Amino acid sequence: MREFVKWSAILNLGLSGYLDKKLAKFEINSSQFFYILKVCESPGMTQDCVFQNVYRNPSNITRALAQLEGKGYIERKPSREDKRTYHLFPTEKAMASYDEILSILMECVEEVLAPLTTGEKEILPALLRKTAEKAFQMNQDEKERLEEM
Repeated sequence: MREFVKWSAILNLGLSGYLDKKLAKFEINSSQFFYILKVCESPGMTQDCVFQNVYRNPSNITRALAQLEGKGYIERKPSREDKRTYHLFPTEKAMASYDEILSILMECVEEVLAPLTTGEKEILPALLRKTAEKAFQMNQDEKERLEEM
């Protein structure tokens, strides 16, 4: 089972590093592109919606969104109903970059999955999701346990 942790880490490092290089011309990295794609696909989504759909610490999400806003990829606008809630909108820069960023991502996925059979490619996402959700929940449970102390 130690092999699982080893190869998960190697996959993450390799994929992140490769994507960082491919996305450098956009002045974004592998931890930021996802937000551009999400906001372009769902303009007006709330920042809270991002928190609920991304398995990351809210402070990391807030920082990434602020960086993308500073780079001209997204705009945050306060809700008319609740000024504490922000809606996220893509800028023209984000919309102009969307297709190429998505293409880079898809090419990367195709390349990394090339050694797998069709059957393996079909089952891998479900297995990764199950294990990732479990790992996230374990982390949340431990965080709550430590807060109770």
